[in-house]
Amino acid sequence: MGVLLVLPTLDEEVGLASLLPEILDDARFEGFDLVVVDGRSTDGTVGIAGAHGVEVVIQHGRGKGAAFRTAVDLFLAGTWEAMAMIDADGSYPPEALLQMVPLMSTESLVVGDRLGGHLEEGSMSRLNFLGNHALSGAASILNRYHAADVCSGCWLMRRDLVHDLRLNSTGFEIEAEVFSASIAAGHRPHWMPIRYRERRGATKLTSVVDGLRILRKLVVRRLVVATKTRL
Repeated sequence: MGVLLVLPTLDEEVGLASLLPEILDDARFEGFDLVVVDGRSTDGTVGIAGAHGVEVVIQHGRGKGAAFRTAVDLFLAGTWEAMAMIDADGSYPPEALLQMVPLMSTESLVVGDRLGGHLEEGSMSRLNFLGNHALSGAASILNRYHAADVCSGCWLMRRDLVHDLRLNSTGFEIEAEVFSASIAAGHRPHWMPIRYRERRGATKLTSVVDGLRILRKLVVRRLVVATKTRL
């Protein structure tokens, strides 16, 4: 299966420097095409990607949601059968994606479930742990389908699902929108428990503010017919 593996970045030189060798030195990723979608980093992120021979695409707009939507446009312009994405901060073990690939024969979307997997020490604060559970519960109720970890940043999805998505998020609410958009399009996510590691580098997520934005997106996507917007 041809897979486009996307790493969204914004000043992630620390995480990227450790994550890229994990992927590039592992022969099992031979069928993956790797691309960094960068949000105009001011540190050494782009240089590190280039030094490893990884293609860098400068995203349209700003924010993680804009990075994902830029990746969607890139993916649909190609011939890959599936698209994968993990955060570039090293918190998600890339081998989790390898375990997801066999499931693509029966599933259109596989999502890494941190909350049902193993949280390594220091990987998630108590506030974020409670917030993730609360948002996942809200997503489950609003969409009438179980959301084990609606804010997970580790996904693998088939081309037919990517084609059906109608996204307009620009920020950290993108994961919640992908979940809601998938349900609306008739796709049912499959949750796979994974290991979650402590991130490398400073976090950009603001727990309360971004949590409220995610909740708002879940409500809006449930009540309003979605339209795709241009970046």
